[in-house]
Amino acid sequence: MELVKDAESLAVELDRHASALYEVEEAAKFLATVSADGIPNVVLVVSQIPAGSGEVAFGEFMMVKTKANLDQNPRIASIVITDKLEMAGFKAEVQGWTESGPYIEKINNIGFFRYNAYAGIRNVAVARVVEVLPLPKSLPMAKVGVEFLAMRTLALAGSGPDAGGVKIPGPVRAKFNSIMSVKVIAYAGEDGFPDVVHIFGVLARAPGEMLFKVSPYNERVRQLERGARIAANALTMDLMTYQVKGRLERFEKRLGVEVGVVALDEAYSCMPPLVGDRII
Repeated sequence: MELVKDAESLAVELDRHASALYEVEEAAKFLATVSADGIPNVVLVVSQIPAGSGEVAFGEFMMVKTKANLDQNPRIASIVITDKLEMAGFKAEVQGWTESGPYIEKINNIGFFRYNAYAGIRNVAVARVVEVLPLPKSLPMAKVGVEFLAMRTLALAGSGPDAGGVKIPGPVRAKFNSIMSVKVIAYAGEDGFPDVVHIFGVLARAPGEMLFKVSPYNERVRQLERGARIAANALTMDLMTYQVKGRLERFEKRLGVEVGVVALDEAYSCMPPLVGDRII
């Protein structure tokens, strides 16, 4: 697919806040895609950068399912969060790929690629922004702690009906349970684009089940119907990242806490040397 420049008048500009966050090299930047049959995928893509008027760019690096999805469906959703819990996000449509020019140079000057002889970017996607995600500019640090404790209280209070699912390895579940990891979920939106939100309050309550807290910053998930496919990714402080997938079983409310209940059926490694390998 060659790079094309069309419908520029429809592009949506990222505001200064969002542009600044996507320029932060150390920020966690997740990219969500959806396959032709509606299965979401969400992975860490650190190369995402603003790239001109109403455009963003990102490099092809350790992309397996993401690249396959983009070949079928060029629509993406992205979300970024810094260590200060500043956040922003957007939806966009990939216009094509380029193997030369300023985008290649700019991404290869990011520290992660500049100092790694094996991580050079040779192919870059350019996407036109069509919507800025409705997110708060930041969250108080205490919010993460409050949600973590709320989910642990739910664990002590017992559970609702078993969601089923397959047994996800304990080390993977531990990454999602940790207060020291950044977590997001992605799903196919009603507009044909993927959507992605943060989930700070998470509990892998049973080997095949995951609960996530519904909060004002991610309340768009309430549009999901039972059986909707979702993908979730967890990134730890030591840069370990895993993805799990499953189906939404229900929303429930216990002890005043509203949660989504997900029956998990897949788990993937997102790190070398097993990038994209299915664990379960």
